[in-house]
Amino acid sequence: MRASISADTGRGPGNGIIEIFDAGDVSEPGFTLLRASDGKCLGPRGWQESETLLTPDAWDNDGDSLRLAVGPAVVDEVDNLDAYRISLRGVGSCALAVKSLVYSNIAGGHGMGAGAPLTPPPVASPAPEPEPEPVLESPEPPLAFEEPQAPQQHEAPLEMASKEEGKPGAKAGLVLLLVLAAIAAGVAAWWFLLREPEKAPLPTPPEQTQNADKPQSADQAQPKPGDAGQQGADAAKQPLSPLASAREQLRGQALPDVSLAMAKPLRKADAKPEESDAAFLLLEDAAQKGDAEAMFLVGQFYDPASTLPRGSIPADLTQAKRWYDQALQKGQPQAKAALDTLKEHARALEAKGDAEARSLLQNWQ
Repeated sequence: MRASISADTGRGPGNGIIEIFDAGDVSEPGFTLLRASDGKCLGPRGWQESETLLTPDAWDNDGDSLRLAVGPAVVDEVDNLDAYRISLRGVGSCALAVKSLVYSNIAGGHGMGAGAPLTPPPVASPAPEPEPEPVLESPEPPLAFEEPQAPQQHEAPLEMASKEEGKPGAKAGLVLLLVLAAIAAGVAAWWFLLREPEKAPLPTPPEQTQNADKPQSADQAQPKPGDAGQQGADAAKQPLSPLASAREQLRGQALPDVSLAMAKPLRKADAKPEESDAAFLLLEDAAQKGDAEAMFLVGQFYDPASTLPRGSIPADLTQAKRWYDQALQKGQPQAKAALDTLKEHARALEAKGDAEARSLLQNWQ
């Protein structure tokens, strides 16, 4: 069984098709997706520790291949810089090859009508303005009767003013106003004139602290640029982790011979899980580009009879035979012996009742 995911151009960005060959008759296409770099499973909230069964948006099975339509929840979470494994419920599991995908650039948004209810109040607010106008215009006839009252309205204040001018309290009020004005002027003069000298000492506390701490601040100020440069140099000297180096290689031209040369030193008996995962990413890319030795080494990762560390890549009889077969067709001399050993291992598993081993041996060629 083999599987791949590619872009679904008919449904647009963020949609894809998972195609699984040799899946057989499937009635419920629930599946799980495992990421090789950290062993996490894909769930509704992204990659998580617990295993979650996913369901496709749509599916069909023509006998030769099972096609699962998936959306951004799956497409946006995978890339060709990592290795993945898909498991079908009740059928089995295999590696998932990531082909060209078109990722979704929609990260949510705001409804266009969200601000619509806020617009009526500004439009309705000027509406009351024309209403008072007719009210002001309606009493035009009484204006003629109000004309004689206009002089009385002006004369009343004049009489009151003339009366107040004759009172001694009015003069006292003027004097009080003048005194208050003089006080206000004095306060303003103090604020603008006498307060200015106080502004000069304001910067003195920082200057005094700088002068007091001159030996310490000078020592601290000089090494700062050097420290930053030293830190940058130290960071530049630090080598990338094996997994980061592998991903950096795959982001470039990723020539098969270069990837193979980077991966082979990582295939050792005491390899750490991260080293094994990095080697698998490099070898799988080189194998997909036709390198025979890389095909053989990828087969070793899946070969349950191999004693070399495989990191987060689970053993898979079908995948091991597939890659060994391709390596043999490309002329890799070690592939024939590996196939013979794999066949003997499959027979031992069949004797123990392993269904996958029995199916593999029935179709062995």
